[in-house]
Amino acid sequence: MTLRELREQSGKSRAEVAKALGVAVRTLAHYENGTRWLKPEQILVLSRIFDDSAEEVITAQLNSRQCARSGNLP
Repeated sequence: MTLRELREQSGKSRAEVAKALGVAVRTLAHYENGTRWLKPEQILVLSRIFDDSAEEVITAQLNSRQCARSGNLP
């Protein structure tokens, strides 16, 4: 599962999640597309927003990065 899929599963919009992280929507898109890394404190915020573990958020970030490198973004 990628970051985008986690967000969509939670029912949150990009704007809602970006606001909670204190970043622009475009920056969140970079995280979801695997072209930027989340900071540790952002991982914790996302785990609360998505009601998931930090480990699941990290795994989703790695999956997003892997999809970006292979050109298989969801």
